[in-house]
Amino acid sequence: MKLSLLPYILIISITLFLLTKIYIGGNTAIISVILYAFFSISLYYETLGLIFVSSTAVFILFFYLAIRYLSNFKTPLVLIGILCGACYLFYLTSYIALPVMLLIFFIKLVRVKKIIVIRDFLIVLLSFLVVLAPFLTYAYRFDNYFTSRTNQVSLLSGSWSSGKERIAKGEKPINIIKENAINTIKCFYIDDIGGGGGYDFAHQAIFEKTALFLFIIGCILVFVFSFRKVEYFLLFLVVFLSYLEMALSMPPIGYQRFILAFPFITIIMSLPFSLVISFNKTSHSLRCIVVVIMLGLYVINNQRYFLKSVEKEKDNNDLKLSKYINQNFPGRRIHIASYPGFGYDKVYYFSQGKNALSVDTAYHDYYLHNFNTQEKYVYVIIFPNDFNSKFAALDNQGRIIEFGNVFSLFVN
Repeated sequence: MKLSLLPYILIISITLFLLTKIYIGGNTAIISVILYAFFSISLYYETLGLIFVSSTAVFILFFYLAIRYLSNFKTPLVLIGILCGACYLFYLTSYIALPVMLLIFFIKLVRVKKIIVIRDFLIVLLSFLVVLAPFLTYAYRFDNYFTSRTNQVSLLSGSWSSGKERIAKGEKPINIIKENAINTIKCFYIDDIGGGGGYDFAHQAIFEKTALFLFIIGCILVFVFSFRKVEYFLLFLVVFLSYLEMALSMPPIGYQRFILAFPFITIIMSLPFSLVISFNKTSHSLRCIVVVIMLGLYVINNQRYFLKSVEKEKDNNDLKLSKYINQNFPGRRIHIASYPGFGYDKVYYFSQGKNALSVDTAYHDYYLHNFNTQEKYVYVIIFPNDFNSKFAALDNQGRIIEFGNVFSLFVN
């Protein structure tokens, strides 16, 4: 784990405790933090040291303050707006912040029916715009990086997606969306469907069976409780919007687009524990024993599931590729043609016998426009079917080496 991620993980853990305390209570808040700490897929991404957790930290802090406001706690309105704006300065998982904020203020207005809510909203909106104004100006005048990632991975229209070709051949867009949406649901509980981007959780299902059981029971309770307290619906909404980010992106289904939902999932999973704790018809000791057994099973099974993903990746394609490069092309510069944040450079860093002069990662187009035929190079290319021919056309001394379905190499 990178030490630079620890502040974000600390923010998530503390805010998760405070948020669960508002929703359910102090005892269950402690349980929710434990559930999050051992949630296998969350462990996987946090120990990889990837950037996505930063978006989760900013969003959950924003959401906590917004829920405080909705629940009539004294809350700094300017800070809500600042954090909502900050959600658009990290990974796109937190881009759901603005619609969530608009919905929360709408609920507040319907609930209290006072003009002061509109005043509060304008304060938050102004703070939001102040944070984003410089970045929006840059995006308008120069490069709209807010939508650049979406333009690449959008299921129907992304430049990296086969969706446009399928539509051009006569396939209905709704059928493409339906297929991917169903597969995204299946990857919650079926292996070998989801996982992409170089950090794929060994293509395991998102949920281990114990976690899946708790999540299903928790969702049923959220549905019931939402009729009494709309704040519970907002929990499910965050998870659902994160699901849509996976479902509306090109396959393979990228779990990294679901990371923001992880702490909210653990709040939902903590509801069955809350139900046991509040069951006053049994003795306190018996309730404690049941909670400890449930928690113990969850921790043990999720730890095993996490270790299983790590074990599977000891002989994964990324490591084989690193070994192949180290043995056959030592002392070269490695260029990873993918996108910033792609995880292969982390895998190579920990490979045995690494000997590259340097390793860098950028978009395919960057390398295509800045190609240097004078250096001894190794290009690691994702989406080889789309880009092999483009790289090969740049240097007749180079050759393409196919390496599985995910990667190819271009070397001279």
